[in-house]
Amino acid sequence: MPRALARFAAPLLLLCLALAGCSLGDEEPQPPRPGLVETEPLEETEEEQVAFSWNATRNTVRVGGGDAAADAAGVAGALFPATGERNRPDAVALVDKADWVTGIAASVLAGPPVGAPLLVSDGDELPPVTEQTLERLDPTGSELSRNAQVIRIGRGVARPEGFRTAIVRGGDPFERSAAIDRFFSAARGEPSSDVVLYSSESPAWAMPAAAWAGRSGDAVLPVRTRRIPAPIREALQSHERPNVYLLGPRSVISERVAEQLERQRLARAVTRIAGPTPVENAIVFARYERADFGWGVVVPGYNFSVANFSRPLDAPAAASLATRGVFAPLLLTDRPETLPRPLRQYFLSVQPGYERDPGDAVYNRVWILGDEQAISLRQQAQIDRITELIPVQAEVP
Repeated sequence: MPRALARFAAPLLLLCLALAGCSLGDEEPQPPRPGLVETEPLEETEEEQVAFSWNATRNTVRVGGGDAAADAAGVAGALFPATGERNRPDAVALVDKADWVTGIAASVLAGPPVGAPLLVSDGDELPPVTEQTLERLDPTGSELSRNAQVIRIGRGVARPEGFRTAIVRGGDPFERSAAIDRFFSAARGEPSSDVVLYSSESPAWAMPAAAWAGRSGDAVLPVRTRRIPAPIREALQSHERPNVYLLGPRSVISERVAEQLERQRLARAVTRIAGPTPVENAIVFARYERADFGWGVVVPGYNFSVANFSRPLDAPAAASLATRGVFAPLLLTDRPETLPRPLRQYFLSVQPGYERDPGDAVYNRVWILGDEQAISLRQQAQIDRITELIPVQAEVP
C-alpha cells in the first residue's frame, strides 16, 4: 500500500540544536567523531548465536519466543541480517521490559529517518538474547543521535558496554514519550500533522498504535482515561493543532479528553477509531483510512502481524515490521488456542484469490509473534489456511 512518508530536510546544524534541547546524550554534547569507540567483532561461535524461534508455514512466519525480549531480537534479526554495513541499523532503541507505555511511543523510531529497531532491557541489565543480538547487529552509529549506536529510552535501562550511547530522558512514561516526540520531530525536520493518542492504562487497546508509528512517522502519545498529562499537552502544542485520533472507545479514552483537546485548541480535528473489543479495535484501525492517514487494508495483497494482547511490549518489539519493506499492520488475538471470530472474518474478507493464473495474483503473509504460549500452532495453522491464495470463479453475467 503506497503511502507518502513525511519528508525531512532540516540542515544538520539545525538538527543538532534541536537535539540539544531534547536532553539527548549520556555525555556532554560533542560533534560526531568517527572512531570514538572501537568495538571488537563478534566471534561466530555456536554459543554466541541468537536462537530465534522460527516456524514457517506457507503463508505465515513465526518469529520470537517466550517474552518480548526474544520477540524484539527475532524481528531485528529478520530485518537486519547484519552481514555488511548496508544491512546493519544505524542505531537500536533500548526500552525496559516493564515500560510498555513508553515502548509504544518509541515505536516511531523504527521508521525513517532514524530506522532503529527496538530491543528490550531488564532494568539495568541486558537479557542474553538482547546482548547477543546487539553484538551481532553492531549498529553503525546514527548522525541523528550524535553518532550513538544505542538510544536508551530512560535512565533505568541498561547502558551496554562497548557501544556509544545516547539517552532520551524523562521521569515517567509521559515525559519520556514527549521527549521521544521532540527528538523525532527534530530528526525529520518538523512535527507530524497527525497524532494518535493511546491509553496509558489499557495496553490491549493501545498496542495497534505502535505499528502505525513505525509505518507513518506520526507521533503516538499516551494519555490518561480522563485527562491529558501536562507533558503530552505540551507535545501536542508543538505540533501546532494536528489532526488527533483517539484509539479506543470512550471507556478507554473518555469524551472528556476530546473536550480538552477542543477547548484548549490542541487539535484541528478529533476523530475516534474504536471497536467494541481490543481484537476488533485493531481490525477497525487496520481498515481505517482518511486522506493520507490510516492503513486502509480492505483488499488482499498485504503483510500482517499478529500478537497476543496479553503481551503489550510485543507491539513495539514488532514495530520494525511496519516498515523496512514489510508494512504490516498489527492485529491482535485474545487467546493462544484458537483464532477469534472477528479476526477470522477479517482475514477471510481480504483472502487473496485468482481466476486463471496464480502468477497474476497478490498474496498475503502473516508474521506470528511469540511462542506457543502466546499463539499456538493450531491458531497459526488456522491463519495459514484462511490467508492462502485460492481459485475463484468469475461471476457469470
